[in-house]
Amino acid sequence: MGYIKLLGPDGLTKASKTAILNANYLAEQLSSHYDIVYRGPNDRVAHEFILDLRPFRQELDVTEQDVAKRLMDYGFHAPTMSWPVVGTLMVEPTESETKAELDRLCRAFKSIRDEIAEVESGAVDVGESVLKQAPHTAEMVTATEWTQSYSRETAAYPADWVRDNKFWPTVRRVNDAYGDRNLFCACPPVDAYEADEEDELEAALDA
Repeated sequence: MGYIKLLGPDGLTKASKTAILNANYLAEQLSSHYDIVYRGPNDRVAHEFILDLRPFRQELDVTEQDVAKRLMDYGFHAPTMSWPVVGTLMVEPTESETKAELDRLCRAFKSIRDEIAEVESGAVDVGESVLKQAPHTAEMVTATEWTQSYSRETAAYPADWVRDNKFWPTVRRVNDAYGDRNLFCACPPVDAYEADEEDELEAALDA
């Protein structure tokens, strides 16, 4: 509510138009590299659009998760993944991003598409690809042992401009949604607590 009041009617209208413009700019830039689903009249999108990565999963075993993780190596937190359509990324640039930042995101997505193309052509095995191993932490890249089929530079600096303001992911991959769907406890077993309570009670009686 505070944001709306701060902008006022004219500012809110301008922000909405800018968000729609930004989304359509990105969609147009990426349309020759990725399928975009749910376009509206005149082949336009609203303030967000959906990149369809399902064909890559079916044909190459490259998933939306792989693309999302690789984006981290380019310095981006991934867009919404698998919502509202499983196997997609929903990109919503909002009204606050500059054209330079939009172009940087476009270059990252296009570069990742080139990495997918290497798997498509058979030049790179999908299991050993930079996509499947992403993201790459500083600890991994600077380790004495390097067993990947690609270079450390490819892992950490997939584009020259990444060097200017490198964001290092702090961890690699975890169990993602598995933990949300499968409840497990990392605590000591219940009987351990019971034993502690018994020890405390005995100590109290001895006192």
